[in-house]
Amino acid sequence: MPIAPAWNCSNIALDLSRPRVMGVLNVTPDSFSDGGTHNTPKAAIATASQMLADGADLIDMGGESTRPGFTPVQPDEEFQRLEPVVRWLVREGTLVSIDTRHPEVAQRCIDLGAQIINDVTGFSDPRMVKVAATSDCGCVVMHSGPVSGTATKSSAVMASAEKDDLSALMNGASAGNRAWEASGDKPLLPDSSHVMSLLEGYLLDRARDLKARGVSASRICLDPGVGFGKSPEDSIVILRATKDLASLGYPLMCAVSRKRFVGTVSGVASAPARDDATIGISLAAAARGARVLRVHNVPGMTQALDGFWAASEPWTSRVTLLLSPAAEKDVQQAIEAVDAMPLTRVRGSNASLPGGQLQLEVETALDRIPFQHELDSALGAAATKVELSRTTALK
Repeated sequence: MPIAPAWNCSNIALDLSRPRVMGVLNVTPDSFSDGGTHNTPKAAIATASQMLADGADLIDMGGESTRPGFTPVQPDEEFQRLEPVVRWLVREGTLVSIDTRHPEVAQRCIDLGAQIINDVTGFSDPRMVKVAATSDCGCVVMHSGPVSGTATKSSAVMASAEKDDLSALMNGASAGNRAWEASGDKPLLPDSSHVMSLLEGYLLDRARDLKARGVSASRICLDPGVGFGKSPEDSIVILRATKDLASLGYPLMCAVSRKRFVGTVSGVASAPARDDATIGISLAAAARGARVLRVHNVPGMTQALDGFWAASEPWTSRVTLLLSPAAEKDVQQAIEAVDAMPLTRVRGSNASLPGGQLQLEVETALDRIPFQHELDSALGAAATKVELSRTTALK
C-alpha cells in the first residue's frame, strides 16, 4: 500500500508528500530532557514561536511527563499548564497537537482549537474514542508496552480507570520484556516477526475501533511507541521495519527524540546532547516512509531534512507569491530575479491585480525556509506574502 498522501487534522490537511517536522513543547517541570524549561506560559510561547520560525510544521504540547519514573498529573492541573499556550498557538494559526492520555484534557483543548490528539495509550479509552468521534481532530495512535519475549497483544498498556498501568510501565524504566535473550542460540535481537505481529496487530485494532466510530482513516496517524516499555533491541527491530509500518496505509510518526535507546546506540549519556543521533535515526525513518518527525531540536532537524530531501527525492512545491506594488518596468525584473533562484522556476504571472501587485506562480524544490532565504536575497522587501498552495512530486 502506498504511503498516505496527507493527514487530515480538523481544518488542516497536512501534506505528506515530504516528511513534516513536529516540534516537542513540554510545559512540565519534570520531562526527561527539557523539564522546567518551558513551564511558564511566557517561556513556552517564546519557545513555540522560535520553533515555528525554525521550520516546525506543527507543535506537540504535553502537560504531563511520561518519562521513566514520572509522577501522574491530575487532568485539571494538566489543562491549566496547557491552556494559555494552546490559546496563543491557535490564534497564530498553528497546527496544534496535544500529547495527553486524559479524555477531559483532550476535549477541552479541542474546544480551544487544537487539531490533534496524541494519545500514548492508543485511544484504548472509550472516552478518548468519543472525543475523536465527536470532533474532526487528527488522532495519533501509539503503542505502549513490551513487544518481545513473552509479550502478547494484551501486554500493551490500555487506559484504565482502576489503575495507572502507564505509570507502572515507565517506573520499570522501559526495559522491555527480555525473555527472548534466554533462547538457546542467544540471538542478538528479538524475533522480528513476533515483534511486528504484536505491534501491527495492536495498532490496526485501535485504528479499526476508531473507524467503527466514524473516524476516517485519513485522520489516523500511527506511532509504534519506541521507548515505551521496549528495550533498545526492540527499538532497533521496529525502526528497521519502518517501511512495513508505513505500508499499513496510515501516516507514520517517528518519535525517538533524545530517548534512552538513542543514547545507547550513539554512546551519548546526556539526553539534550542526543540531537545529532536523533536526526540520523529520524532521517533513516523518513527514507523508509515515516512522515511526521517528532523532535525537540527543530532547527537541526529541518536543516538536515531539507538537505536530505533535496538530494534524495524528486519533490517540488507550487508556491504563490504576491509581490508589493511595483512600476511596470520592474515587473520583468522581478520575474527574472525569482526565475534565477536555485532550484526554482516561474510558471506563470499576473501583473493585473488591484493595487498594482504582481502575482507569480512558482515551482521550487526548496522547502519553506530555504525558499524564503533565497527569495529575500533575490527581492528583499518586495515579497510581502509567500503561500505554499500546493505540492507535487516530479516523476
